[in-house]
Amino acid sequence: MGRLIIKPGVFEGEVSQAKTILQVLLELHAPMHFSCRRGLCGQDLIRVLAGWENLNPIGDLEDGTLELLRAKGKQMRMACCTRVVGAGEVIVEVVK
Repeated sequence: MGRLIIKPGVFEGEVSQAKTILQVLLELHAPMHFSCRRGLCGQDLIRVLAGWENLNPIGDLEDGTLELLRAKGKQMRMACCTRVVGAGEVIVEVVK
């Protein structure tokens, strides 16, 4: 398990790699816009502040959406596609 911090003050704790960051947010009833849960809608954009190396790789659908949003290569991910897979710490914030 890795450690996830969602800023500002939304969540801090251990997370299973079976859960996406969107699932963590929904369980907390945290405000997050989403639609498709497959990386296509572009509504659940997050910024990775630290721990990029502890995240799962970006898939083709998410990569295309990040490119359309002009977020590719800017430490951004879609929360519905992003999982903490390393044992280290990941810090993210929701992009509004």
